[in-house]
Amino acid sequence: MIEINLLPRELRKKAKAFSFSFSGKKNVIYLMGGVAAVIVFVIGSTFYQTVKLKNLDSRMREAQARTEKLKKDIQLVDALTELKDKLLQRMNAIESLDRNRSAWIDILQDLSQRIPEYLWLSAFKEIPLAVATPPTGTPNPPGTPTAAAPPPPVNPSPTPSGRKVTIAGYTYSINSLANFMIQLMKSNYFKNVELNFVKSNEVEKQKLFSFELGCDLFYETSEPSFAEQPQTSGSSNLVVH
Repeated sequence: MIEINLLPRELRKKAKAFSFSFSGKKNVIYLMGGVAAVIVFVIGSTFYQTVKLKNLDSRMREAQARTEKLKKDIQLVDALTELKDKLLQRMNAIESLDRNRSAWIDILQDLSQRIPEYLWLSAFKEIPLAVATPPTGTPNPPGTPTAAAPPPPVNPSPTPSGRKVTIAGYTYSINSLANFMIQLMKSNYFKNVELNFVKSNEVEKQKLFSFELGCDLFYETSEPSFAEQPQTSGSSNLVVH
């Protein structure tokens, strides 16, 4: 096929300069070099991304290891905090007992001096006001018939600085019980004295009464005597079941 170049003579050389042909060894070398450069670039990029992913995986494993370590540390701190709270509770209980140790001597001495004849005590229980529950009564002596349980009494309102106590015992005379309550009302340690119940029993053909009193116990005696305040409890409140 015959080709005719219609360009002017001065432009023919420039056209030849810009012409490119795949024929010839030099052009093939250029082409192979370009392909090799592209392959090297792709391989380099792939290697770089692989290294970057490995670094990310390594950092993630380190972060997970730190998280597990922190979890163990948190569990250890929680266990130590719980142990600290228990120790503080025990220390507070010991301090409370030690603080009131000398007061108990005076309280029991005061109580023993107010027990009249023909009356003796079988139980003295101290209950924190926060968990105070209605008294359940004193069990009958062995060999006595079981009496019907009285309805649960209503506890008085808690006092801010006292502790609720119950005093149980037996007596041969209602008058002795009334005298005992009056003597407790005169004490600075016992306040709000009330009769929870009194029951008639018979032991070896001897008639006696089991009773339970409820009152507030104060360790400090700086409070005014309860005998000087108006009383709502007394011998008139005694009810024999």
